[in-house]
Amino acid sequence: MGKYVVKRLLLLIPTMILVCVIVFALMRMIPGDAVDMVVYNYSQNGQVITRAEAEAKLGLDKPAVTQFFIWFGNLLRGDLGDCLFRGDSVWEVIKAQLPISLELALLTFLFSLVISIPLGLYCAAHPDTIADTVIRTLSVVLASMPVFWIGTMVLVYPAVWWGFSIPLTYVSITENFAQNMRMFLVPALVAAVTSAGHNIRAVRTMTLEVMRQDYVRTGWAKGAGERRVMFHHAFRNALIPVITLFGGSVAGLVGGSVVIENMFNIPGIGQQVVTALNNRDYPLAQGCTVVFAVFVMLINLIVDIAYKWCDPRVSLE
Repeated sequence: MGKYVVKRLLLLIPTMILVCVIVFALMRMIPGDAVDMVVYNYSQNGQVITRAEAEAKLGLDKPAVTQFFIWFGNLLRGDLGDCLFRGDSVWEVIKAQLPISLELALLTFLFSLVISIPLGLYCAAHPDTIADTVIRTLSVVLASMPVFWIGTMVLVYPAVWWGFSIPLTYVSITENFAQNMRMFLVPALVAAVTSAGHNIRAVRTMTLEVMRQDYVRTGWAKGAGERRVMFHHAFRNALIPVITLFGGSVAGLVGGSVVIENMFNIPGIGQQVVTALNNRDYPLAQGCTVVFAVFVMLINLIVDIAYKWCDPRVSLE
């Protein structure tokens, strides 16, 4: 196990280098220019600055290859650079907003588990019943709905019909737990229902497949209870493909957080990425994207390790 983890961590190095190259290149391909933003901001304040002066101020007067190696060299030293327009370091911004995004992702993942695993197991234990058909149909509907559409419906109709609106001012969980939950529970549930639609069907399908195996029939023949057969024999052996799907959904929460955070005014990294792109703040957008990439790669590593926990027969060497 230790050798495998070390090997995977070493493989993250070339992957991370490739991610950095792609992120840097894509940022330079975005229409618009940070220089134009600087010139405009100076003009709004009654000051005059030429494009050449603005490029020198931002460090954009050097060739793109030189800019990349300067940025990547600083990144290796743990320096993500400074924001172009905020006056803060990129790491300070990320450090302040990362816990907010992680709280939203954790709540979303927990909601997805609570919804999908019990319903998937129930459908597997009672296949082709009316309840199974209704749950499967509902899961297809949920999986087909874009998260931004569900979020829009949740924001608009409760406000129109009942005058209910979700708090849009962020309060830290340490300052006021109840107010924090009022702001986070609905966005987390909205983000969870779409992934739960896929996960319900996966849990049901894989559990049904395992329940047809001989050792499960032997468990029934020995008089084992339904709960023991479902959880000890069937579900644990069905977990490997389910974990793969859940791991992918967790990684998908990173991309989904951009939409959810902007819709519900949650000041996390997802919202910050959109702001940085609008302002052409290259260092901030690149830093946030690199953090997203590291998060996804670590999740994939955890998923691979979880295979061994679920099934000792799996070899990771």
